[in-house]
Amino acid sequence: MRAGSCRCKMWVAWVALLHAAWASSACDRRPAVVGITFRPQSPSLIDVVLADVGRWPTGAPATIRGPSSPLGTFSEREVDGAAQLVALPGVVAVVGHQDSRNTLLAAPVYDEAGIPLVVPNSTSRAIGVASPWVFPVAPNDSQEGAFIAAFATRVLHGRVIALLYDNDEYGRGLRDGIRPALASAGAELAAEAPIGSVCETAGGSDATVVLMTSRRPPPDVLVLAARQTDVACIVRQARQRIPTLRFITSDAVEINDGQLAAMGPAADSTYFVAFWYDGLTDERSAAFTSAFRRMMGATPTPAQATQYDALMLLMTAVRDVGANRTAIQTYLSQLGHSRPAYEGVTGPISFGAGRRRPLYMLRVRDGATAQVPIP
Repeated sequence: MRAGSCRCKMWVAWVALLHAAWASSACDRRPAVVGITFRPQSPSLIDVVLADVGRWPTGAPATIRGPSSPLGTFSEREVDGAAQLVALPGVVAVVGHQDSRNTLLAAPVYDEAGIPLVVPNSTSRAIGVASPWVFPVAPNDSQEGAFIAAFATRVLHGRVIALLYDNDEYGRGLRDGIRPALASAGAELAAEAPIGSVCETAGGSDATVVLMTSRRPPPDVLVLAARQTDVACIVRQARQRIPTLRFITSDAVEINDGQLAAMGPAADSTYFVAFWYDGLTDERSAAFTSAFRRMMGATPTPAQATQYDALMLLMTAVRDVGANRTAIQTYLSQLGHSRPAYEGVTGPISFGAGRRRPLYMLRVRDGATAQVPIP
């Protein structure tokens, strides 16, 4: 009887120990976190994402959190922000960073931590091979370069094509994508130069623009692998020197009223590369545009569409394979291979060699944005 009583007590103690361990584990279980490298105001794109996943039968599979302090444009801040995000309790993946240079600088942080980084907008082809933990969504600069070259030669029938580019990973990558694409089309860059100080505060002109437009014969198509402010200055100055010049801007320039006003009459001769635009009428695009306008009171930009896709992709991954970093990395690697591509607002998303992403060439006429097809 004494032995049986002892065994009974041991059994009760063992069960109590298991229950305590389970309870402790349950208490320590934190919700999955998807990190973002920006700190949006509310309402924001994040609210659109959370509203969409909140309607899933199982609810939102993860929360979304940014760094504790805002990231700036300096590289050390981007790296510090990456360190903040990988240290978040429960973080399983991150969406960011804001451009190619900062993404490449921060990539080793995620690689070392074993945390998937989904990059929405950066185009450098180096991002795709930076780490098995880094997944770029946007078309790379080789694909965009070929797209621009095809449009310049086949639609605009450019005879003398020139290029001005930002002297960083973004601009140089597009330069290196455009060169061979033009050569394949039987054309070449008649002139190219990095962008310096485009507009002086006193209203002066950048010498690069003068030299580019002074060539003989002068260019009839000028490609601009640059950002919003520089592009506005360049097209105004170049249009004054060559009234018939046509412009092609890269994906970093988004169409909005302020940008068109800053470009002046040259906006009528400008064509804009985009990853997506709000005029698309497919079911996914229409639903996203409608939800964004309803919640934000504004029209989504192409950059916001790719950010939405990146966040929704990770939410889907967490829902399907759980809050495990390695499982999510495997899930992303399999897209378009052993697993179907993810159907996003901006088109099917997959990763790895040979992936292709949609690109659009847009033009504004009488306040309306329309796609210009390439035959």
